[in-house]
Amino acid sequence: MEDKSKHCCLLPAAMTAIKISYTLNPPAETVQQCATANLSPSKTQAFPVEANAAEGHELYYGALQRAIAGAKDQLGNELTGWRDAVGKAESNKETAKTLKYDADEEEEEE
Repeated sequence: MEDKSKHCCLLPAAMTAIKISYTLNPPAETVQQCATANLSPSKTQAFPVEANAAEGHELYYGALQRAIAGAKDQLGNELTGWRDAVGKAESNKETAKTLKYDADEEEEEE
């Protein structure tokens, strides 16, 4: 019988990058505005792991941690840009509705 515990910690040698893909479905007017800000609603990116398992676990996991942190930072910045753009577009819509509602309320009070 084969001892499976020897295989539990082996890392694939081909794992050299973290790959992240996303597809957003923002309103069309937001997509047009964000095209100039270099934001794409659909993107795939790779973040290289600058070490491999053959170099030792400590080196590999350190490089993996740096790659994850870099991916988190970049992805966070991009998604924050989208959040801000969509939020701004939505607040502009609400402002027009709110202004109309406020004007209607003032007319009723008079």
